Amino acid sequence: MARSALEVELRKAATDLFVGDEQSAAEWLNKPAKGLNGCRPIDMTNSDAELRLTLDLIGRLQHGVFT
Repeated sequence: MARSALEVELRKAATDLFVGDEQSAAEWLNKPAKGLNGCRPIDMTNSDAELRLTLDLIGRLQHGVFT
């Protein structure tokens, strides 16, 4: 999948996490995340594997699993 398509998928998932609040999603995407070893979620689109890690984190956050 092309990097831009990965970013679109990631932005949609983050927006869903923040119940449609695109500004909060954008802020979250640009802050280092402990669940990603301090990487910014938006930077995790270099490979499908990185995207999957980030989407997994979003899924855990949606379900209240913080570890």
